Amino acid sequence: MLQQTTVAACVPRFERFIGRFPDARSLADASLEEVLAEWEGLGYYNRARNLWKAARLIVERHGGDLPSGVTELRALPGIGDYTAGAIRSIAFDLPAGMVDANIRRVLGRVEGIESSVTDAERRVFQTCLSLSAAGSPRLVNQALMELGSLVCLPRDPLCGECPLSAFCRARQEGRFDRWHGSVPREKRMLQVEEVCVTAALEGRWLLSRPCDGRWRGMWEFPRRRLDGAGAFAAAVRDLLERDFGVCPSGVHYRGSLRYRVTVHDTRLHVLSARLPHEPGCASRSWRLVLPGELHSLPLPSPMRRIARSLSPGCADALDPGALKEPCER
Repeated sequence: MLQQTTVAACVPRFERFIGRFPDARSLADASLEEVLAEWEGLGYYNRARNLWKAARLIVERHGGDLPSGVTELRALPGIGDYTAGAIRSIAFDLPAGMVDANIRRVLGRVEGIESSVTDAERRVFQTCLSLSAAGSPRLVNQALMELGSLVCLPRDPLCGECPLSAFCRARQEGRFDRWHGSVPREKRMLQVEEVCVTAALEGRWLLSRPCDGRWRGMWEFPRRRLDGAGAFAAAVRDLLERDFGVCPSGVHYRGSLRYRVTVHDTRLHVLSARLPHEPGCASRSWRLVLPGELHSLPLPSPMRRIARSLSPGCADALDPGALKEPCER
């Protein structure tokens, strides 16, 4: 949950998630839609999907108890070498190597390992494993992470506060470029234009469920990426006719919103339309829902904002100032 969320924002979400799914069995018994709904707004939805898949395998293969073996942990969806080591050491207090950016920087500097060396990652891993086996793995590995986070900084490390400074080859040789770690770099944002439509039929809204992409398994108002300049109304008609088999009427521009995912800065243009009948295309997952049903469905954050904007007098309105084009009157 902390991948793209502050600790202050994450804590109540974590407590709510654990309250809803206190163990592997309860998580496995839930539907993927229920899990995604609890994860809504946290981003990186593939992590929620993997949690759900892993819970089902834990119940199926391990009787509902999380395994402690590296091989068994690595066989679960979403768990790689680092996560397996973190679970084994922190949850079970068993010796394990785990290499994140902080531990890589601390041990790389202490051991004087050049980051360009082919087996550098393996050497850092083995050093971490040896240290964890010499004490409490739970305390050792968490201490190494904290040391890298608070003291052994990528730039200007606080060597005077470091308990390992007397043994640190990087300090002895003045070579802090060894495993300097990730220094934040300015990301080049990619500008993306999208269009989506709030299409209504007899007081119900059309939603679709993507079969791939970052929002798969969730629900959204029909959406597509614009490849050229924004011919919004034409794009909406094409989207509904091509993917849903309906020819809309009363197409109007409602406004826009912006959202960011990794390096993509997206302007999402929202239009409204009327549907003459239910979609006739069976190749896409869709449903028509009443306004009161929207709150119970997993919607990505931009779609949740659009859903809120449908309520009369909503303060969370769309931006009306984006460039508009003539639509039907």
